[in-house]
This record gives sequence, structure tokens and C-alpha cells, in this order.
Amino acid sequence: MNRMHSAVLAMSAAVLLSCTACSSDAPAASGKHADPAALAWVDKVCASVAEGSAKLSQPPAADSAAPGKTRDAMVAFLDRLGSALGDMSGGLRAAGVPPVPDGQSAVDKAAANLTETTNKIAATKSEMEQAKVDDQASLRQAVADADATMGQLTDPEGPIKDLKANPELNLAFAESATCKRVYGTSS
Repeated sequence: MNRMHSAVLAMSAAVLLSCTACSSDAPAASGKHADPAALAWVDKVCASVAEGSAKLSQPPAADSAAPGKTRDAMVAFLDRLGSALGDMSGGLRAAGVPPVPDGQSAVDKAAANLTETTNKIAATKSEMEQAKVDDQASLRQAVADADATMGQLTDPEGPIKDLKANPELNLAFAESATCKRVYGTSS
């Protein structure tokens, strides 16, 4: 069962990275500080990521004696994961266009990454719901199949990486008091 539990954790790790990628231990560029409007925008995004991440605090429970219950727990977790990504996408849209050069293209790329990830989660959930799990071997196979689907994610670091590719937003993420508080980072 340890192997299966490890696979479940690995399967969700890629998506969890998208929830925690907002954190940054990199110090802000010396002599340059983020624009206050960019900081305010990043604060909104980090707050929405934190709200979505809260849904993922309870990983699926694995019970070697009950493969069906384990599958159902994984399906429920994937459902929460999809909902959390939906919340993040909504938070990104609600934040609007970042007030930095090329801000819209950064948001567009992040939104596309979220959509693709959400679609992969939905496909994985559907496959898991339909999996026939009568014993540990069939459950391990269902988990391996789900893990393979999750492995197809284009960018497991998530949409925040796309936003941080913009130098002005990266600086704002590094300086944001909200992101530091939410993710427990310090400069």
C-alpha cells in the first residue's frame, strides 16, 4: 500500500506545486522596487491561490482493506483539486490585467495553463470514477493510470510561473507582503 500511497501523493504533487509556486525566497532586485499597483495585483492573485489551496489540505485516504473506498476518496480529492483550480482561475480573472508591460500576455499564458491543468484533472477524475477496483492490484493500476494522465501536464509548476516570467510581476511577487504571509517566506 505504501507504493500506491506514494503514487497518489506524486499524482497530486504536480498540481500542488501550482498552488505553492507563488512563494519566492529570491530577494528583490537591489535598488529597484515593485510598482505599488503591481504589488496590489499580485496580492490579489496570492490571496486567491491561498483560498484555492485551502481545499487541498486533506489528501485522499488510502485503505488497503477497501480499494473502492480508496478510489472514492481519490475521486473526491480530484474533485476538490478541480474546484481549487477553478477558484484560482476565477481569482486570476477577478484580479484583471496586471498593470505592467506585457501583463495581459502573462495572464493569458497562466490562464491557458490553468485550463489545461483543469482539463487533465477532469480526465483523471473521470478515469478514476470508472476504474474497476476489486483488489489492491486493480487499484494500483488505476492509480498508475491516473499518475500517467497527471504526468502529461504541460507545466507542473503552474500558472504562477507564467506570471513570474514577467520581470515586473516577478519583482512584485518577491516583495508582496501578502505572498510572504500566505506562503511563509521571507526575503
